[in-house]
Amino acid sequence: MIRLTLIAILLVLSPLAQAGLIFDESEKLEEIFQSQNFDVNLVKAEGGDVRAQYLVGAAYLYGLEEQEVEVDHEKGLYWLKVAARQGAAEAFDDLAIAYRDGIGVKKDAGKYEAYLAESAERGMSAARLEIMNLYRYGDPEIGVEKDEEKYLYWLEYNAEAGYPFFMINLSLRYRDGRGLEVDYKKAFEWIMRAVELDDLTAQRMAGEYFEKGMVVEKDLVKAYMMYDLSGTVPSTRRDELEERMTEEQIEEAIARSWQWQLERNSYRPSSNGNRYRPDVSDLEPLSLTPELDQ
Repeated sequence: MIRLTLIAILLVLSPLAQAGLIFDESEKLEEIFQSQNFDVNLVKAEGGDVRAQYLVGAAYLYGLEEQEVEVDHEKGLYWLKVAARQGAAEAFDDLAIAYRDGIGVKKDAGKYEAYLAESAERGMSAARLEIMNLYRYGDPEIGVEKDEEKYLYWLEYNAEAGYPFFMINLSLRYRDGRGLEVDYKKAFEWIMRAVELDDLTAQRMAGEYFEKGMVVEKDLVKAYMMYDLSGTVPSTRRDELEERMTEEQIEEAIARSWQWQLERNSYRPSSNGNRYRPDVSDLEPLSLTPELDQ
């Protein structure tokens, strides 16, 4: 009891640590939680092991039948807060859930939002998605209203984190002026970031920019290349574009598409580039992000 009291005092006096994720997202956290040795982890938790603190806190909060750990919300919240004090993103996420659903505490929208934001900023992908959708749609049941400004903040946050789906959504927002000022340059830049991650939807959209000369110089070779890369089925846009191109342009576009596929070991089985397999060994690299038109 004295030991726990001392930990509680340290919680008040010490600033938040900058730990982030304490479990790699490739680890199967649910399996680790279920198969843990609770008694061993409790000793480790009292010794300051943040992973053990989280696992013990979650065990108390939800119960752990196989380890004969009964639900004790007070202890669960206590240990999760200890782990959160050490910066554990997972602990912040569980605390957010507790205040969202009223697990051992009264539902509290403010604390739910605060803990969820901490978890998201510390790298918890599930929290990043949840908080973005929270502000996009709102949650009347808990008392959180839709907030376009906060939604856009978290949309960009997720895009910056490297998710092509959100890069594309942010690009569309800039292109269409939904919640943001129309900015074709930023729209194109976000699309190209997703293109570099080999996203098929982004490549199709990039093809339109090059085909129409939207904010970049019109370039039918690059447009054809993007359309060719944008899927594994015949492309209507690519085939229509072909009618406006010379044979030399088509051959270069196919070569560029095949070069891209080879460099990334990412193949489109039914694309022209894959079917013809041109020799690209002497082909100079192609820049897809030239100086943008003002």
